[in-house]
Amino acid sequence: MKLKGSYTVEATVIISLSLILFGLAVALAYELFKESINYVAQAGENYDAVRMFRLKEAAMDVINAIRD
Repeated sequence: MKLKGSYTVEATVIISLSLILFGLAVALAYELFKESINYVAQAGENYDAVRMFRLKEAAMDVINAIRD
């Protein structure tokens, strides 16, 4: 019984690309995390996450109201 090796080669390429993309996504997430921590550290007492979240929610409510 002969089996073709092309499936193995294709799987190797697909898995390699998938692992590379996953690694890039993790690296980007880590960089975003570091930038966020640095921003908050530099802003100090002036950074108010609750106020920013409420402003974002209010803006989204306005946008959704305009769409409807």
